[in-house]
Amino acid sequence: MQIRVVIEDTSSRGLPAEHGMCLWVEACGRRFLFDLGQSALFADNAARMGIETREAEFAVISHGHYDHGGGLPTFVELNDAAPIYVHRRALGEYYSIREGKETYIGLDRRLRDSGRLTLTDGVQEIAEGITLFAGCKGRSFFSPANRRILKSEHGQFVCDDFRHEQSIIIKEGDSNVLIAGCAHSGVLNIIDRAEEIAGAPITHVVSGMHLAGVADLAFIDGLAEALKAKGCMCYTCHCTVIEAYERMRATLGDRLAYVGTGDTVAIGSCGC
Repeated sequence: MQIRVVIEDTSSRGLPAEHGMCLWVEACGRRFLFDLGQSALFADNAARMGIETREAEFAVISHGHYDHGGGLPTFVELNDAAPIYVHRRALGEYYSIREGKETYIGLDRRLRDSGRLTLTDGVQEIAEGITLFAGCKGRSFFSPANRRILKSEHGQFVCDDFRHEQSIIIKEGDSNVLIAGCAHSGVLNIIDRAEEIAGAPITHVVSGMHLAGVADLAFIDGLAEALKAKGCMCYTCHCTVIEAYERMRATLGDRLAYVGTGDTVAIGSCGC
């Protein structure tokens, strides 16, 4: 299994970066995109990396925020056949509080009528060995940064409950790999839900952890200890931010790695 980072906030390999996430995944004999960054940059970077986005068999959008689904209009133009799996709530009205103001951070509203989206909910096997799921209910280590994210319902701003968030489990050989976006629902809660569905421990996690702006160091330390107890290998990126990653690595050591634009995660017979 190979997971190649097409878009992430950082880059050390000469590729342009942007705030967002896009992964090219080759697993279980399938090739697909998980998230699409915030712009058309994912397509440019993919080409630089030798990835042909027209050959993606499907795409998954982890949740309804622009930095994960902003590249959707470009993908629709480049690939006219691949299903695009989007949670049925991901086309809602989502906002972030920035400089004291509510700023729209949702997906392009025009996508509702594109005819290209496959709306999802719950648990769904989208290919052999690849399961898409939502429905995380726990609130263990729920990031304080989530307080800045809102949704609009009936003309009122309320706290986002992140019911529009979805992740995937890939079962290949002895590996059970969890791929998530920002893990707004809490990475531990998502791992717990994934293990419940898989009926086995998660061996690897590739995910952001939404720790940007979190000043509570005890929260970050506690999360690191809880992940250490899980025993899985974690690859993190994007909204985890480098400062939180470095602090967590003091606890997790080699069980935690940061991946940036252009990096590759190899799992299984071809990797770890």
